[in-house]
Amino acid sequence: MSHASAYKRTHTLQNPNKIMRALSQAMISSLLIAPFCINAAEQAQEKENDLEVITVTSQKRVQNILKVPITVGTVSADTIEETSSLLLSDIDKFIPGFNFSDDSMTQSGVSMRGISSPNISVGGDSSSATFYDDVYMPRAAQNVMFSDMARIEVLKGPQGTLFGRNAAMGVVNMVPNAPSDEFEGFAKATLGTDNLQRYEGMINVPLADAVYIRANVLSNNQDGFVDNVNNGQWNADFKTWQMGERAHNAARIALMWDISNQTNFQISYDWDDLEQAPSMNIGISEYAYNGGADYMGSKADNDVRNGVEARDMYGVTAKLNHTFNDEWSMKYVLSYRDWETENRQDEDGTGDIRRYFDTSNNEDSDIFYTELQLNYVSDKINAVAGFSYSKEDVSQTTELNMTTDTYATLVTGDLNKQIAALTGGMVPGMEHMWNADEWANTLNMLGLGDAIMAAIGMAGVPLSADIVNATGNLTYDIVSTQLPALANPGIPPEFLPAYVPELFGPEYQGQFYQETVNNTGDFTNWGIFADIDYAINDKWNIIAGLRYSKDSKDFTWFTPINNFSGVPINNVVAMQGGAQLPLNNLLFDAVNYDASDSWNKLTGRLVSSYQLTDDDMVFASYSTGYKSGGYDSLGATSAGVPVAFDPEDTTNFEVGYKGIWADKVVANISAYYLELENLQNSISSKRPGDTTAIPLIISVDKDIAGIEFDLRWMATKSLTLGVVSEVRSTDTKTPMFYNSQGDLIEAQTRSDNAALNYTLMLDWMPDFGVGTTNMHLDYAFVENNNGNQAGLEDFRAGIPEFYKDVKDLNARISWANDADSLEIGLWGKNLLDERRVVGFTTLTADVLGTPGVRTNRGLEMGVDVKYSF
Repeated sequence: MSHASAYKRTHTLQNPNKIMRALSQAMISSLLIAPFCINAAEQAQEKENDLEVITVTSQKRVQNILKVPITVGTVSADTIEETSSLLLSDIDKFIPGFNFSDDSMTQSGVSMRGISSPNISVGGDSSSATFYDDVYMPRAAQNVMFSDMARIEVLKGPQGTLFGRNAAMGVVNMVPNAPSDEFEGFAKATLGTDNLQRYEGMINVPLADAVYIRANVLSNNQDGFVDNVNNGQWNADFKTWQMGERAHNAARIALMWDISNQTNFQISYDWDDLEQAPSMNIGISEYAYNGGADYMGSKADNDVRNGVEARDMYGVTAKLNHTFNDEWSMKYVLSYRDWETENRQDEDGTGDIRRYFDTSNNEDSDIFYTELQLNYVSDKINAVAGFSYSKEDVSQTTELNMTTDTYATLVTGDLNKQIAALTGGMVPGMEHMWNADEWANTLNMLGLGDAIMAAIGMAGVPLSADIVNATGNLTYDIVSTQLPALANPGIPPEFLPAYVPELFGPEYQGQFYQETVNNTGDFTNWGIFADIDYAINDKWNIIAGLRYSKDSKDFTWFTPINNFSGVPINNVVAMQGGAQLPLNNLLFDAVNYDASDSWNKLTGRLVSSYQLTDDDMVFASYSTGYKSGGYDSLGATSAGVPVAFDPEDTTNFEVGYKGIWADKVVANISAYYLELENLQNSISSKRPGDTTAIPLIISVDKDIAGIEFDLRWMATKSLTLGVVSEVRSTDTKTPMFYNSQGDLIEAQTRSDNAALNYTLMLDWMPDFGVGTTNMHLDYAFVENNNGNQAGLEDFRAGIPEFYKDVKDLNARISWANDADSLEIGLWGKNLLDERRVVGFTTLTADVLGTPGVRTNRGLEMGVDVKYSF
């Protein structure tokens, strides 16, 4: 059976009565016209009240999801297939309060109940932990494809007791299929719009009576949906690609050995290879393609050299399970994962050589992870205890690349400021100092033209654009030697530099200038935990758990002088035998720092559940969570070593209900109040003295109250309808900060009105007498609340597509033969062809006037064919 699930919608309402009316209307309409789903996971063998019993391991115990006293959503393998889902971003709509952003595959972000902390710094972590096959996945490794996946579990609220590190807001647990004792396999091909080609295969083979092997492979390739019109004529390293292009391959092989009836051992190897187009940047400035007017069209102009998003990753995991007796058992997990990433992307959204700016985030990391857990089960007690340890070694190089033409654009801006200060604004600014007309006119208005002509042996001849062009760098070199005295009147020459190396001429055009920030980190985490579920009687259970966690981080910053150090040679000074000066870094101070810190926290939970009837349970919980502190990789300056940002702490109060109504409707409803301190929020900020905006961390406090519900109505044996929705209200306290335009945003406390979101779903299995037909339909709606963000820049206001509601309709219909060996499916995504802006690029918005946008893909359709054996 396929399962439906949830979607998110943000609806700005003014009072609780309106909230409840909107919530009621959504529930009633959804039950009448569309589906819901409890986000089912693994299907068990038994039946209860004609509804499937769903098992999960969200509490590190195998349990019926309707008996688990926490808010957990799951998505089964059936749902993954029926919705043609490939990534977490495809199934987040099925789970209320959960969102996954994958604008960048290796810099993705988990959002839980509105809280996300995506950050390009390797010194930080996500606020929600991600696990794959019982192993913790760091930030850049967590976005993996659903290759032969058994189910996805999402635990909401602090999970500090059982999962520990970085589980302040929740946990995403991905469970791949394990080898079994049956011979089985399949081959599947999916073809679709934009030349989508997805091929998948799996085989499970018993090698002996107690040894089984399972292998699977998945390849996903698709053209982009925005053509890059840049031809790279000036850029020898330009590589053609389409924005939105995908190229991702993954494979896994696992071996299971049933050593005895009490013991089994599994070892697995997974491999992931990603090499596709970089994150898109569609310029919306006057310098972009067609003046930035066609940002929702099919063409854009990016000139980034060797643009790419790539990840090369592998992991090895070993797991040992042993049952000592009817009461005691254990699991031991040991894993090693290694990956390298490269994200080289365009930041200016233009093909203008004088505004060229790209960044590249390159990481090389590995993590060792191990965990031991002991389980005890008796008539009254179900307990789990253990420890975990991880050691992660990371290195990161952040590149900021521009052309010398762009460097000169930035220098022109500084010159304009100095000239305005010297002349009281009487001399107009230049667009670019290499524009010969502007350069000659400016020098003449400053009274420097005659002196320059005399210096080059042409006294009495007026300085003109023709002479500037004919003499190349010479007039720039002369001004470079005179500028220190002009800018610092009254200071003796011996105390001034011989010249300003940043002022150089057009003979250096078309070259590349680079600054890098190099970071390394050595991170360790260990924790010890215990969690006891005690049955007071047949109906009433109490759960109490504690974990002690400790994180230690050693971190370094090394920012060298740019790669143009000592170049160019100033001709005038060289002829005079003067010393050659290096170019100053424009973006980052040259630093060489190291720092160490550690954090520890005791987190816990107290849960009470009461079984009202065999089909109805209520629960209440108090839980705390913790995310370690860290370091901002781009935050070091010559003023001193940056202070580590503080850990995140969460406290959550929650009540919930789980039940079955009239043997037909499965209900999961919960309400919560959460306090979050020191949210490590990543912003694009241009501080005073910064040449351009850079990603920085600020600490934010939030108080969140919400209601989530998840309903599934089995209207008939062949028809399931459902709705998943959420109401949430957030109070946010932000410190003072500078936005990407350099505007000072004062500290503020802001209340966001409650937001409603929902997903409606339908699963229908009509009986046509031949084979099995499945029809799946889901509609997700999210009302836009982007206007509530603090510090919104002016350029965002002019983009109406950034404020559009999400209206996402998807469908799939499939037919399988009676033997279930052949299945053919037709599917469509975004059937309403809704296009919107999903984000902005802001790094060069202020300094170069070149903001950009990212947009979503439009209508997709395709066919898939699967052969099983």
